[in-house]
Amino acid sequence: MAQRLRYLTESMRQSAGILIGALTLAALAGCASRTPSGELRGEPTALPESLPGMSIPLDVREFDVVVGDDGYRGVFLKLSRLPTGVTHSAQSDPTRIVVTIAGATGSEAAPETFPANDEVVTKFMVARRLGYVQVVLDLSTEEIPEYEVLPMADWVLVRIKPGNTKRPWAHRAS
Repeated sequence: MAQRLRYLTESMRQSAGILIGALTLAALAGCASRTPSGELRGEPTALPESLPGMSIPLDVREFDVVVGDDGYRGVFLKLSRLPTGVTHSAQSDPTRIVVTIAGATGSEAAPETFPANDEVVTKFMVARRLGYVQVVLDLSTEEIPEYEVLPMADWVLVRIKPGNTKRPWAHRAS
């Protein structure tokens, strides 16, 4: 019985070795193709002609200024498509917030100015340049208020903190 068990164990080891060797050869043969892929030969690949919504030039479709109960202002910028990036800065004299929205714009256009119909955000200006759209929010405040810019898919929200809000967490050391 012990001899039969040794014989079965030895034959299983040999079978396993042969099986592993055959699988290794099959894997190597499948990976070692002699003809280069179409992409490497410079042939066109099967990519879609355009991604949905990405062929539309980037532009600001609409804007709105909304004042919340807490005094915060939300400037909502509705875009024609998803941007590739959003940056912002603030300027004084005159006080303004500048939002630069990156993406394919199609062509340049002269800056346009619109009334914002708000007591803090007085004017809304938009300039289309190659590769980006720049939005300028003119403010009636003397100092640059605290603000944040929040890109949300094809919207950009500029949230402006009210100027007379006290910070209860800021205490003077005595």
